[in-house]
Amino acid sequence: MIFSRAMAYACLTVLAGILAFVAVLLVLLTIVQMARGEAVPDPAARAIATVIALGLALGCRAVARRLV
Repeated sequence: MIFSRAMAYACLTVLAGILAFVAVLLVLLTIVQMARGEAVPDPAARAIATVIALGLALGCRAVARRLV
């Protein structure tokens, strides 16, 4: 039981980190496209994806904290 909780904690922590990294990359992509003068294809969809990724990251982190 302890091993499974430790594995769940580790997996959720890594997943939270990956999702936060994806959210940062989405923001950086938007900033770079605006700085280069390129048209951002669908800024609303990208903003929604960023918020979803951040929300899932925070959710994974909260669940991981409850396991400890």
